[in-house]
Amino acid sequence: MILAKAPLRVSFFGGGSDIPAHFAQWGGATISTAIDKYVYVAVMHTPHDHIKVSYSKQECVENVEDLQNDIVKNALKFFGIKSNIEITSFADIPTIGNGLGGSSAFTCALIKALSAYLGYEYVNPYLIAKTACHIEIDLCGWKIGMQDQFASAFGGMNYIEYANELGNGRVDVKRLDSNTIENYMILIPTNIEHHAAKILDKINFEAKTFVIRQLADMAKMQSTQRVNINEYGGLLNAAWMLKKQMTEGISSEEIDSMYDRCQSAGAFGSKLLGAGGGGYMLAITDSKSVIRQEFSDRTCLDVGISHEGAKIVYRD
Repeated sequence: MILAKAPLRVSFFGGGSDIPAHFAQWGGATISTAIDKYVYVAVMHTPHDHIKVSYSKQECVENVEDLQNDIVKNALKFFGIKSNIEITSFADIPTIGNGLGGSSAFTCALIKALSAYLGYEYVNPYLIAKTACHIEIDLCGWKIGMQDQFASAFGGMNYIEYANELGNGRVDVKRLDSNTIENYMILIPTNIEHHAAKILDKINFEAKTFVIRQLADMAKMQSTQRVNINEYGGLLNAAWMLKKQMTEGISSEEIDSMYDRCQSAGAFGSKLLGAGGGGYMLAITDSKSVIRQEFSDRTCLDVGISHEGAKIVYRD
């Protein structure tokens, strides 16, 4: 048996500029960090002529094409695995619709586990991230960005730059100093499940190019500066106000109320994570106890930074 894990992520600046349709023309830039909450994938050989997959659902099929889980189906096809395998996934926290990049963390952990299972473990995080992008964007056909895959594969806090076609579409990853911000993050659940693909499908990226470029410029500017927690919070607020302009459905009266409550409770800055519509809200604060008291009706998460990306944690 092979057991792999990959971290979830928190995104700060530049979301939307990592969509290939945008950065192919304009380039893009994001800042995000992997957090110490993980998705795990266990892979093992079985003598039975089937493919068994256990996640929030359970599937057992004889033909890979009959799998309903698109990531698993396309990953198995990519690695040429047709049968005699069982795959189980679990996580530290529920990952469906939480805005923490759970799907891409699952894909990165799956790639790590499957490559090790076949005897040629992917050890280069860039290869893991690019393969995850290929599976999700090219093979699954999802209209999503590339930030989550690189965040989960690399770990740590990173400035990620996405070159336009003149730069051959390359992706560059620069590790940032996370010491200043690590102890200030708390996540508050909206208790609303979001659907990233549905939100992204509503965005007219061509019409919103100026807004997306502003978000990317924030990432570029902050990538060259030492983190001042007050200024960082202010930029986070500005980024959230810009993001809300992207399309209806990113925010709501309930989400706006949560944001206002975070600010009233002393947060330096707050924003909804992921594509929008639900999931977790991030607050940057030195008064976590006040935030917890303000949202005592739900379970807030105190998160740190995962300095390692996708990795194998057990072999037998």
